[in-house]
Amino acid sequence: MILTQCVNLDVSQHIMKTAKDPKIAKIINDCSENAKKTTNSCYFPGCKNKSINSHILQKNGILSSIATDGHLWRYQVNHFDDDLFVFKKVGINKIYTFLGFCNEHDTNLFKKIETNVINFDDYESCMQFLLRTIYNEVWLKEVVIKMLECTRDNGNIPSNNHFLDANINENKVGLTDLEFWENEVWKDINTKTESFVFMWKEFSLQEFCMNAIYTYDTSDERKKYILQHKKDMDRLSEIFITFFPYNGKSILIMGYHKDDEQKVKGYVNTFFKETEKRTLRKITNFALFHCETWLCSEKFYKKNFEGIEEVFPRLSEYSIQYISNERTVFDLNMFENTFRDKLSNWLKKYVG
Repeated sequence: MILTQCVNLDVSQHIMKTAKDPKIAKIINDCSENAKKTTNSCYFPGCKNKSINSHILQKNGILSSIATDGHLWRYQVNHFDDDLFVFKKVGINKIYTFLGFCNEHDTNLFKKIETNVINFDDYESCMQFLLRTIYNEVWLKEVVIKMLECTRDNGNIPSNNHFLDANINENKVGLTDLEFWENEVWKDINTKTESFVFMWKEFSLQEFCMNAIYTYDTSDERKKYILQHKKDMDRLSEIFITFFPYNGKSILIMGYHKDDEQKVKGYVNTFFKETEKRTLRKITNFALFHCETWLCSEKFYKKNFEGIEEVFPRLSEYSIQYISNERTVFDLNMFENTFRDKLSNWLKKYVG
């Protein structure tokens, strides 16, 4: 499963039910906007400067290469609207951004992937993609916690405080889990150690971007572990995935910690040893069932998604309710011309 990139689905539905009243909707929206604006301290260790709006994937050379009139289509969970899952056309100056690092550190930390031709065989370059992925996740969780606390503490909003407290704590646990990866990244940066394994491969150009942290351990495996050991796993095995267009090709980068190599190596290798068709099918399954946010060009959107947007909530709900082995791959490939027909058949078979 993908690490949650915002409030989980149950929280979203709970908040939406309370937001029918325009006054309450405004309070919740103000809580959200304030949380985003005030979560703005640079993540570089020891730095107290204000962070700037940073792109998760760089604007020039990646996002701009598939933009139409400076815009892309973003698929995301909208936690404050009746339409929970939405496609939205957004300008590339604002899309795929977070308040991560101050201007000095954003400029200096990411030079290899921002100002040079990217060498994907270079460990530090791959680390820079990983660094942004991790801190985007950290930032999102901190925003969610502030937003939920604001919602909970506002006396004008009827809410289930126990429900909100549970989800605040859940996101705090997520932050604690991310500390391991933060520490390992800074150790590599500061001491030039190499704690991660990175692999990359070129594919035919697909006008699609995705950045995610994928939890290798499935829900079934975690439940089995808890039954056997009476506790959850001490640390989940995470796989970092980045897929984006670059110089007329699409690039897939995947990484994992060396401590997890024995467990995840075989699985990760399949993405690089199998056919392009099979790998793109796996990326499709990530996007449709397990990832809250991804981007595509207007051409890609019109070809694959326009007119069937109402389908996507059903995919996410199916994933939450029925997919307990998150490594399951259905025969769906949004990079093929048969995607709409196969998606329709899949819905008839699994959803009805």
